[in-house]
Amino acid sequence: MYDLQIVQIILFVIAGFALPALGMIGLSFLLQFLFKYGRPNPLKNQPYECGMKPIQEANVQFDIRYYLYALLFIVFDIEIIFMIPWALATHNRQIRELGNMVAPTEMAIFIMILAVGLAYAWKKGALKWE
Repeated sequence: MYDLQIVQIILFVIAGFALPALGMIGLSFLLQFLFKYGRPNPLKNQPYECGMKPIQEANVQFDIRYYLYALLFIVFDIEIIFMIPWALATHNRQIRELGNMVAPTEMAIFIMILAVGLAYAWKKGALKWE
């Protein structure tokens, strides 16, 4: 008895998700056909940017240093996301357990790893902007 009910529920859920999705796909195909969206013409193929014709190619290559600075910023910005909750959690834990030196050692190791990464980036000239 329960097996039949489970099958009915599963079929109902599948129909509930599939029918609206298939209906929306069918509606999009119908609207595309009615408005002739897929048929290109010279007006549709013109580039449009704020009503002005473009003066250069859209694919402009940026200097790799922009990406390198962004990557270094993200790495050293994310460390704060780890440090603040860690500091709050260990502060509460150390109030309860005075004399626990495991938590400061953990953060010292974490900061040393970040310092080595910063020294490496500095040595390789990743932070120079010329």
